[in-house]
Amino acid sequence: MLALALGACTLPPPVQTVSPAPKLAEGSFACGGALEADTWALWQQRGLPFLRDQLIAKRLQGNGDTYALYDMQTFFDNLAALAERCQRPERMRQMADALMPVFDQLGPLPGDSAQRAWVCRGGAVCNTQNRLVNTEVMLVSAQGLGLMSHLAQMMAASSDAATRQHPFVATTAQVAAQHLLRWGDAKARADWLRNARAQPGDVKDGSSALFFTDKPLWMIDIYANLAGIDARRPVLTNAQRQALGGALRDALVFFKARITLHATPVARTGGALGADIDSGYWRLLADNRYAGYDGATPPALCAVQPDGRRKAQLQVSPRDVPVVPGLGWDISHARRLVHALAALDDNRQAIQAVYALALDVLPAQNLPQAFAAQLVGKVWNGDRQHPLFANYWSGANGWYRVAYDNGTAYCEAGRPPFGLSDSFATGGYISWARYRPVLGELGRQLYHMAQSGSGADQAFIRQYYGGLLAISADSRMLTQLMFWPSLIGA
Repeated sequence: MLALALGACTLPPPVQTVSPAPKLAEGSFACGGALEADTWALWQQRGLPFLRDQLIAKRLQGNGDTYALYDMQTFFDNLAALAERCQRPERMRQMADALMPVFDQLGPLPGDSAQRAWVCRGGAVCNTQNRLVNTEVMLVSAQGLGLMSHLAQMMAASSDAATRQHPFVATTAQVAAQHLLRWGDAKARADWLRNARAQPGDVKDGSSALFFTDKPLWMIDIYANLAGIDARRPVLTNAQRQALGGALRDALVFFKARITLHATPVARTGGALGADIDSGYWRLLADNRYAGYDGATPPALCAVQPDGRRKAQLQVSPRDVPVVPGLGWDISHARRLVHALAALDDNRQAIQAVYALALDVLPAQNLPQAFAAQLVGKVWNGDRQHPLFANYWSGANGWYRVAYDNGTAYCEAGRPPFGLSDSFATGGYISWARYRPVLGELGRQLYHMAQSGSGADQAFIRQYYGGLLAISADSRMLTQLMFWPSLIGA
């Protein structure tokens, strides 16, 4: 590494001290406790209207912006998991009622009008420059179906009859099956099996062609949830079950081929095996090219151009930054593992029964524990009072997405070391406290710091977990609805 990581993380001046909020007792984090009450109150007053009015009515229906599907999952999947964990069927139905209009936005797939899809027609991301407008953006559709299939599976398994019989369950299952049959066709399956045989050394440039990405991971998640639905409320034909099962088998071959296990530090985990994903394959990707630089000097700046646009200007050449050999996913993208692994675990018997798959096709049942051990042993900085998390799942902590351009003319100078730490708070990782209790302790510490009147605490939170104290009421609300549910009943 080129410089000490902490050099990029100088705290801002302390803010003015205010009276501290009362510290919640341990029992307040249980189902039925004070924090659950606060969470559902915030959902009722702010979150539910935001989902209905902003994400669905304004963006998806009004602007044809299918990236709203992506955001729905990001913002509300942890909340759905809370409804399941604390057995709140009325909240499941409430979410399902709000999401039903999403299916009305399905339309003919460009190039194949017999198929239905969510087609991006506008919004902040889809444009002619990045060639996403008037196309199905598979990732956002898959991520949205991740939330919807999770919710539908929970409802199908509910002890409450009204929840089991809600039309959202069957509708989601049918739409999920249609999409999976199309996405998991013969070509996709051949690609998965071919890529499963590839090695990190086969990646020669910045291409992502050989990567295991979040797209097949979301598909695995949806396959699993669909099995859970069909096992309780049959909606699939035998031919569909056979086709879906074959595709899931091949996707899991790819997934398992990209998981590597290694010992983690004894001091933190007792030397337990930690799991990494796609280690070594992402080392040359442009987003990750500065993973070997953790200096205090930003490697890029956003400069204002004569036409008023902001453009990134490099301060440090990538030629001067060493490649990090074992680089895989970053901690923000890796949050998908929380939901996908839970789907595989919750629906393990249904997957075997519905898709006629042998037990050894599935990942080992203790795989979530290995990913939790990696988070504690390699990604966390080891500080219980001021917890931070490396940018990359391998534990590498250099800069991320330097001079990033997603085709929208938005300038991103880059994320410094520990700059993705907020992914721990919002990504559902704290629910892995069932495997590693320290994760729950760290989550509660961050909660108390965010509620604290201490200037030092607030400075730390603003630096690394800024959404919890965001000036924007919507940003703060959404961050809380991603963070708080993972603290409850885990």
